[in-house]
Amino acid sequence: MKNRTNWKMLAGAVVVTLLVGCATVSVPPHQMVQQNNHAGLSAWYEQEAVSLRARAEEMRQMAKSYEQRMTKPKQNSALVQHCRNLSERYSKAAEEAQALATLHTEQQMGQ
Repeated sequence: MKNRTNWKMLAGAVVVTLLVGCATVSVPPHQMVQQNNHAGLSAWYEQEAVSLRARAEEMRQMAKSYEQRMTKPKQNSALVQHCRNLSERYSKAAEEAQALATLHTEQQMGQ
């Protein structure tokens, strides 16, 4: 019975994490874009990259947790792979945000 309760708690935590993660995907402030505020946009994208890297790390840690705690191999494999996929996507998004920060820095210097 205890294992079943732990599994439900873990599943609930995953659902909440995913919902919060999806709900907090952000876009740059419209005002900065309209004003060509390259310094502000560069800083904003830098912060977004930091946040995305943190999310990627959270998903890597969650995958490790699943590997250590889940007892059903088929279920374990699916959950671990799901977390790894999210981690890769967050990492890629962080790279893209960093690239945009660099472009805005270059634009600022060219003005």
